[in-house]
Amino acid sequence: MTPMIDVVFLLIIFFLVSSHLAKQENSVQLDLPTADSGLDDTSPVETLVVNVLASGHWQIGGVEVNEAMLPKQFRSRQQAATEPLRLKIRTDQNVTYDRLEPLLKQAALAGVGDIVFSVYDSKARP
Repeated sequence: MTPMIDVVFLLIIFFLVSSHLAKQENSVQLDLPTADSGLDDTSPVETLVVNVLASGHWQIGGVEVNEAMLPKQFRSRQQAATEPLRLKIRTDQNVTYDRLEPLLKQAALAGVGDIVFSVYDSKARP
């Protein structure tokens, strides 16, 4: 009975920590761009969230990263994932493409083929 209690306790800790990390990735307040059409991202795929701030700086998990750090981030997440990695980019609507291009290039070089952008639905936003 004791091993079963230990396993349940470890599962509780795992879910508490993972839910905290998921909330942390989306806690950065960004003025996301709007889109007229799109799909809700509800698939349970391993996702790496990159926040692109209005200043053009990148954050992964609340930690600022630069272009040189991206390949290591992509590799480590891909190795830990059981499925192909998805890159979710949350960017401020005022960020220009020249700040996204290095991010997209490094993702392509790392073999990340599934990239999604977070946007607001223009019909639902006041």
